[in-house]
Amino acid sequence: MKSLKKCFSLAGGRKSGLPFARLLCALVMLTVPLTTSCGQKKVDVQKVLGKENYKASSLMIAVPGQNFSILATEVTQELYESVMGENPSEFKGEKNLPVEKVSWVDAVSFCNELSKKEGLDPVYSINGVTNVYRWGVGNDISEKIEWDEEANGYRLPTLEEWQYAAKGGQEFKYSGSDNLDEVGWYVENSDRKTHPVAQKKPNGYGLYDMSGNVWEWCWDSDPYGSYDRYFCGGSWNYGANYCEVGNGGWLDACSTYNSQGFRIVRSTAK
Repeated sequence: MKSLKKCFSLAGGRKSGLPFARLLCALVMLTVPLTTSCGQKKVDVQKVLGKENYKASSLMIAVPGQNFSILATEVTQELYESVMGENPSEFKGEKNLPVEKVSWVDAVSFCNELSKKEGLDPVYSINGVTNVYRWGVGNDISEKIEWDEEANGYRLPTLEEWQYAAKGGQEFKYSGSDNLDEVGWYVENSDRKTHPVAQKKPNGYGLYDMSGNVWEWCWDSDPYGSYDRYFCGGSWNYGANYCEVGNGGWLDACSTYNSQGFRIVRSTAK
């Protein structure tokens, strides 16, 4: 399948990951409401990940008290390639590594293609066109993409949804613990690379790696304009403070880095 590199002037996959100065300026602190874990269906994540060709739907977890479900892990290279026909990642060789070097536009395109593959209605479109291979190219493409809130397909989480899910109904600094080594891969323990998903402790909702491993794209745009989109969670090459649940930043929607990945959600009311 042909590549979905739709943006001009890409920042490229730098060995150092996201530019530190840019990220520091973009750092934001957010407050989200808490809830407690309750009665959601338990997903055997390790069993699903052990399969050769698992479906994304088998890893979706309903978030208590909310109208959306979320992937228990970051999107893996295997899942991404099974949908898009390519693997843009820099770190390869182990099973269930998170996909990285994907732009926000790549992530949105994946959501539509996965929705079609599973017989769901694609969420995103440009001028009513949901076929991502007909969207064209350009730095302004992210501003043209529209979200159909009535569609039942996969999408990126909003910033509020991501933060709520990352909390896991708990009062921890990181997603699932006050001890980052228990729940996330960051600069002090990553050996300068990504790691297979779901190797650390999950949070209260059963979600893995929402602190560390790779940054995760969200739907929301920079409130100050431009083509930037939000991301959250910290990554393998950043310090512990960047992996706190309330921290994030924004980046050009067309940029790709070896520390940038994503996870997906679905609206459960559809």
